[in-house]
Amino acid sequence: MRHLWLLVLASFLLSPLCRSQDQQIADSLRAIYKADTLQGAEKQKLLSLLAFHEMSDPQVALDYSEELIALSQSMDDSRGLTEGYLLKGTILSIKGDLPGALTALQRSAEIAARSDYAFGEASANMALADTYAEAKDYGRAEETYLKCISNFRQMDDDEHPSTERQLGVALFNLGDLYLTIEQPEKALKYIEEAGVLFKELGYITESYSVIGNLGRSYAGMGDYQKAEDHLLRAIELLEEAEYHDHVAAYQESLAELYSEQRQYEKAHAVAMRSLNKAELQADKPQISKTSKILARLDSITGNYREAYDHLNQHMAYKDSMGMATVNMTRLERERAELQVLKQESELEKAELQVLKQESELELQALQQKRQRLAIWAGGITSLLLILIALGSYRRYRFIKKTNNIISQERDRSDGLLLNILPKQTAMELKNLGRVKAQRFDKVSVLFTDFKGFTSHAESMDPEKLVESIDYYFSHFDTIMDKYGLEKIKTVGDAYMCASGLPYPSDDHALRITEAALEIREFVEGAKKEDSENHVRFDVRIGINSGPVVAGVVGTKKFAYDIWGDTVNIASRMESSSEVGKINISENTYEIIKDQFECQYRGNIEVKNRGKLNMYFLLGKKSMSKTA
Repeated sequence: MRHLWLLVLASFLLSPLCRSQDQQIADSLRAIYKADTLQGAEKQKLLSLLAFHEMSDPQVALDYSEELIALSQSMDDSRGLTEGYLLKGTILSIKGDLPGALTALQRSAEIAARSDYAFGEASANMALADTYAEAKDYGRAEETYLKCISNFRQMDDDEHPSTERQLGVALFNLGDLYLTIEQPEKALKYIEEAGVLFKELGYITESYSVIGNLGRSYAGMGDYQKAEDHLLRAIELLEEAEYHDHVAAYQESLAELYSEQRQYEKAHAVAMRSLNKAELQADKPQISKTSKILARLDSITGNYREAYDHLNQHMAYKDSMGMATVNMTRLERERAELQVLKQESELEKAELQVLKQESELELQALQQKRQRLAIWAGGITSLLLILIALGSYRRYRFIKKTNNIISQERDRSDGLLLNILPKQTAMELKNLGRVKAQRFDKVSVLFTDFKGFTSHAESMDPEKLVESIDYYFSHFDTIMDKYGLEKIKTVGDAYMCASGLPYPSDDHALRITEAALEIREFVEGAKKEDSENHVRFDVRIGINSGPVVAGVVGTKKFAYDIWGDTVNIASRMESSSEVGKINISENTYEIIKDQFECQYRGNIEVKNRGKLNMYFLLGKKSMSKTA
């Protein structure tokens, strides 16, 4: 984290009395610089102080660092050069020039190493590791962090009083790196050690950040209660200390935690607080990240207009940071268009109701007219009968036209409903106005997931990415129809379906196994075809069998879904699978083992479930083996 790195840079460069950036200090130093009375080591120190305190204007700070480098070269002072290049690399990183920053920091570390300046070499390597992490070169970042941590551990604290602080920050930043690359167990180890050092040194705000990152680690390990407790505590302590830099980030992590537990209302409320805090701090990267979470939460809860606005906000801030523009995905556009169509349908129904009322009023007026005409004598009777016949015919044509419109709208509404829900469920909802949750004791659930989808999503044109996903999911839908399976939903690149509902069947496991083999065969075959500039993916598949509960979620925008431990284990089978493999649970294996070849994988640890027996599905058994 850059905030912690700047504190360490201050402890490396400056006296104990000047450990923070302050404009008044910068003004005083600038006056001394203009007087031009200092020479040699004193001027070197002045230039160091100026470069540090002027970082609010990176170009000015960069000029001072360049002058420090030039002066140190003329004095043949290796420590001054180490310090100058360290400052230059840090300032270039702030400006976003990561290649230039890496070059300067590598130069700082090389000069310190040649002159046996161990503390300077370790400090330069720590800044270098931070910059590798920012450039997403996570392998080099990890290697360099471990190197500088080892160097700090071997140093004499008396010779370098800042060693323990430097070590604490290096441990903290390495832990933060492991969180970024989703290795929470490793992150927890280094963050806890950093917390012990900060506590011993009396560094309060750094200790609060340790609490927050411990919460993020517990979240990654699936310990939601500990994660929530630590994140809430860190937010509270940082706000009490009026240290707002990390509050929005920890609120964002808390929103993600609630979202994983499907507590979408709480997640949305916390994410809004994070967005407000980031906007107050003018933190563009955080605004972009939190807006993306809000867009996803609004999409899940059916608030497509808000989702569209937050997605645009996310993209706008990504663009302002020099990132590629990504338009709204085709799926999101279709959802928004569906919502507009639904609103138009409601409007048309209201118009039909008005027409019906007008028709009733017209009929009443006609009846009154008939009553008045009934008193007329002889010759007018014939004319009255003609008028009544004409009025009745017009009324008949009007009512018939109205009924046709109502019937067309009803058919359109029924078609939309059948696209969302199974037929049996849709009829129950239409007839009763609600759907009762139903338990199915014999069901098989399948999950698929594409390898490398996240990296493609960050770098690829969004329309091509969506076209690629649509190419696969359209074929998956065809396979669902072939084997009589029920598609439940898609989330991003994940595809979920079930067999044995809404109509129970004894061959649910066999049909979903056949479908899984065909999905794998299709994905493998697709890689050999002309891709038309589309991405071709590798797939992981997981299957589990058992009881589930099925029903409809929501009262306005309906969604058919299933719940239960069977679903959770099926998801774990997919995440525990391997590329191009079908991983099945012991429950499914016991049902299909006589018809299909399977390979036992062992008793494997599963997140939040302990150890489970798993099998790779290889294919159908030959007829002779089956006999």
